[in-house]
Amino acid sequence: MWRIFAFSVLTLFMSECLTAQEEELETRDSSSNIVQDVKDYSKKDNFFSRLVKVFLVEENEQQPGSTRPGADRDIIRTFSGKVIRKINVDILDVFGASVDNPRDTVRNWLQNGGNSLHIETKEWLITNKLLFSEGKVFVPFDIEESERIIRQSPYVFDVRIIPQEIENNADSVDIMIYVQDIWSIYGGVTYSPGNRTGRTWLSDINFLGFGNELRGGFKLDRELTHGWDWDGGYYVNNIGNTFVAANVFYASVPTSQKYGIMISRDFISQVITWGGGISQLWQNTTYPGLRDTLGLVETARDNQQDYWLGYAFDVRPFDPAPVYQNRFNIAGRVTRTVYSEKPAFDPLNLFQDNTFYLGRVGFSNRTYYQDRYVFGLGRTEDIPLITMIELLFGLEQGPRSSRPYYGLKTGYSFHNSHLGYLYGGFQTGAFRSDEKWLNRTSILELLYFSNLYAVGNYAWRHYIGSRYSYSYDPSRPQDVLNINDQGGLRGFSDSFLRGNKKLVLNYEADVFVPLKFLGFQLAVIVFADLGLISSINSSLFASRLYQGYGFGFRIRNEHLIFPQFQFMFGFYPNTPQASGEHFNMFQQRSIFYRFNQFQFSIPSVVSVE
Repeated sequence: MWRIFAFSVLTLFMSECLTAQEEELETRDSSSNIVQDVKDYSKKDNFFSRLVKVFLVEENEQQPGSTRPGADRDIIRTFSGKVIRKINVDILDVFGASVDNPRDTVRNWLQNGGNSLHIETKEWLITNKLLFSEGKVFVPFDIEESERIIRQSPYVFDVRIIPQEIENNADSVDIMIYVQDIWSIYGGVTYSPGNRTGRTWLSDINFLGFGNELRGGFKLDRELTHGWDWDGGYYVNNIGNTFVAANVFYASVPTSQKYGIMISRDFISQVITWGGGISQLWQNTTYPGLRDTLGLVETARDNQQDYWLGYAFDVRPFDPAPVYQNRFNIAGRVTRTVYSEKPAFDPLNLFQDNTFYLGRVGFSNRTYYQDRYVFGLGRTEDIPLITMIELLFGLEQGPRSSRPYYGLKTGYSFHNSHLGYLYGGFQTGAFRSDEKWLNRTSILELLYFSNLYAVGNYAWRHYIGSRYSYSYDPSRPQDVLNINDQGGLRGFSDSFLRGNKKLVLNYEADVFVPLKFLGFQLAVIVFADLGLISSINSSLFASRLYQGYGFGFRIRNEHLIFPQFQFMFGFYPNTPQASGEHFNMFQQRSIFYRFNQFQFSIPSVVSVE
């Protein structure tokens, strides 16, 4: 335990030292001079300078350490109360221009080629996401919230909504909306000759510019039922201007196949009053570890109907503000599961037909802080600052057993201009049966990330996270949790190291460099991970302290839908890997730190996933 405490103190000390050295480092502008020299050279008229300009220099891009977004908010508030006369939408190219410089036409031949192949988002798709319309009164919150909703669309890189004065008309205002798309098509092919497995896939998250996602893939694997299988689906992002989404899909892995259809309306904003959804799912699952009396692998087949409905409201009888954010939320959910085939041996009633009723009563107050280089590499991010509490009450009914469920979810986060961001959350839930708590799950998590420190065009940010997890499932009492990779120590893998409680502490420092290659931004990463894990009959603090240290690189072009490439090198001093080595080189395709949005959605039980 003392080692964890010492590591935390050391991390905070390093952060403060780096901050204190900023003024001294600002005088050391050699790195900035190098960047400027590269830019100056790119402006010369020769073959090599033109190559540098094509591949390394992008003048109109936001650089690390540049001004934080959100500067329009004070201007927007000056138009409050005016009538919206006209709304104009301008869809910008993927490459070249930006919402801050929409008329920038400086592009290279590669960017021009990409723009010509891209199908732009339809303008009506953007207007369908607006909380305001022509002829309505200008409300600053509606403008800012509409901008955030559009920015959350997976096919949008950034958006800027600008009110424009009308000459000789002081009572009205025009609205100009600039939206920049991202390159929306992604695919690939992989094949392993050794075990004769392969996969090909293709997806478009903005199919024909309609904002819908079309995806499909084909896979070869001897463990699949026929030696091959496929995945596919079609997702409608927003039907009309109702914020109703629909999805039909088929997905497969070697041990299961799942397919179904879902229609839902989520509480994507606190101005939405009603939410709900309906889904029908079918699933076929094989269990290689279970065999019947003839020695055949057991199989389960089930279909599941899921319905939920929620209502959001606010109670402010003494508040004259024109905008009421729906902070209170009540919702109910009914899930019916029916098995058409199930294993013959089922002493724990895991495969019984059942109906699960789950209700929620909650409160949430949230604002958003705009920033860059938090979880992304340059695009504008809306960081939620929330105060939230959610109470869950459920009942699982089956022919052989019934049991109630109780749960609690809380979360709080804030931003301080001097300290940075701090998020904390606690969740716990369990079933009650025969005067015992079953399937108990508890999670306590803390996450801190500093402000963005900058010297010239270079910038860095610190991340510190800690997570305590406890989970006891009577059907799997010893193997619920692990500390592998995303579960605790990145790049670490040990299939035999499992338990029912764990505590992890993670540190990361990201250094963002200003030069780009074909629009790909680079961040240098240094990390340190510590973890404790133990089984149900052992003390957590009596277990071994597992450690992981390393560095790596994160590379991504935020204008492309392609996942980020993160190459890492890890060292595990007291923990041999499964291969017997203390070192590991690995890749990551997602950000290591998970930030719970705590947005009201479909009621769900507490889960360690």
